[in-house]
Amino acid sequence: MRLIDGVKDLVALYHDYKTMNKDEKADFYQAKCDYYQKYVELSLIAGCFSSIAYIISDYLLNGSYMPTLIPRFSILGFMVIFFVVTHFFRNRAVTVFMDYFLGHAMVIATIWAIYHLEIKIHASEGFIIMNLIWITIGFASKPRETIFSTLFFLFEILVTNSFNHYPNLDIIFALEIPCGLAVIMSHYLLMLFFLDHYRVEQKLELAMITDPLTQVYNRHLLERIVNKNALEGVEEGQQVAIAMLDIDYFKKINDEHGHYTGDLTLLYIGQKLSKETHDDDYVIRYGGEEFVIIFKNCDVNNACARMEQFRQNIENSHDTPVPFTISVGVSRYNGDYSKTIQNVDAALYKAKNSGRNKVVVV
Repeated sequence: MRLIDGVKDLVALYHDYKTMNKDEKADFYQAKCDYYQKYVELSLIAGCFSSIAYIISDYLLNGSYMPTLIPRFSILGFMVIFFVVTHFFRNRAVTVFMDYFLGHAMVIATIWAIYHLEIKIHASEGFIIMNLIWITIGFASKPRETIFSTLFFLFEILVTNSFNHYPNLDIIFALEIPCGLAVIMSHYLLMLFFLDHYRVEQKLELAMITDPLTQVYNRHLLERIVNKNALEGVEEGQQVAIAMLDIDYFKKINDEHGHYTGDLTLLYIGQKLSKETHDDDYVIRYGGEEFVIIFKNCDVNNACARMEQFRQNIENSHDTPVPFTISVGVSRYNGDYSKTIQNVDAALYKAKNSGRNKVVVV
């Protein structure tokens, strides 16, 4: 029964994966790399030092340390290259490439050491052990990258047979091909199970930045989209406007109709704002009965017109929990988030102190 349930879960996760677009998959694999990379890096470093320790088995086969001393310690040079490149380049593609670079560096060091061994029949054991490396690196990579690496590993064995002359090449391939297929399959399964973790994490992150009552964003979103007092994702020359909306006499609604009706009013306006703004706009419950709307790709005049239309819709609506009006302040985003919010707040203050139920622009 557990096996059947597990298969059903995998099928559902596979269908979920197939529905993801290119950008979603890129975010997914970046998250997978970020989550596992420290484990992969530490495991690779441990693997490099462990590969140096094979000089002891070289001694048992050769009766001397000297022939394989340089090949075994050459991995230290590859480690230096790995650390330098990953220090200066942090994107996923370079990180995963360098993981495989260090993994295949261990293969090169091993093949170089085998060349100096008098007895080469134990090469098959060494190559089988290398699958531990591909299993490790696969945690941070895509399954297709694991496939390419596995094929490249088989190619390395085949090419180096021309000078190492493995006495049991047929056994090496008979063992390595099933192992390679098992590694690839395990990482397809890992990818799908990580997708389950990824979706849960997305839901938790969304819950953190979503107001539970109105189902629009809460102020925690600002911690993510405002960096060094500037809105992230706003390109030079892009027009952005910010509005702040306040429900007029909201305390009176609570006092006369009860907090439940007040909550329904907040829910109503949150839902209506979500429907009447664009997908790239942000609707944020700023606090109490105040909402902030960030209009992307929108000049201040257009933002003012949209908020005026919204104000009229609220005033003339017949489906509100109770009749109410709103006051709105609008300002152009000038690259300084704090200053813009001060301007918007000043505009809202002016709207509320000059009769309410109006839109004021600064």
